[in-house]
Amino acid sequence: MDACAITHDEQERPMTASRPAIVDQADLEWEDGEGANLATDKGIRWKLLIAGERTETRDLATGIAEVAPGVELTRHRHEPAEIYFIISGRGEMEIEDRVQPVGPGCAVYIPPDVRHALRCTGAEPLVFVFAFPRDRFDEVAYHFER
Repeated sequence: MDACAITHDEQERPMTASRPAIVDQADLEWEDGEGANLATDKGIRWKLLIAGERTETRDLATGIAEVAPGVELTRHRHEPAEIYFIISGRGEMEIEDRVQPVGPGCAVYIPPDVRHALRCTGAEPLVFVFAFPRDRFDEVAYHFER
């Protein structure tokens, strides 16, 4: 059995009910915004892990993202709050007018509709988990500053 396998009970559930889900990120391809309605800079990619688009879940959309060395996730905002948890790499987190270094083990809370950006300042990619209190990732409308 795979390390991330889960079994589901066979009891019928309403279509609107959530089901347990375990996703192995190694089984997913990286996405980079090509053809999507999400404007991103080159050098940023992500994997959507738990979200209504992929899993029979509700109330939370989460994934893993990677920012290449020297690349910035451009300043943007969105209506829902968001959290980041830095897994590896080094960077600078900008929230409104505050800039602070971040690295492995840092957790970041971004309030609703607040401008933020993330820059990878290290020699290796900055990898982080992100999460939104939404059923689906496509419910999050990004507003980028250019």
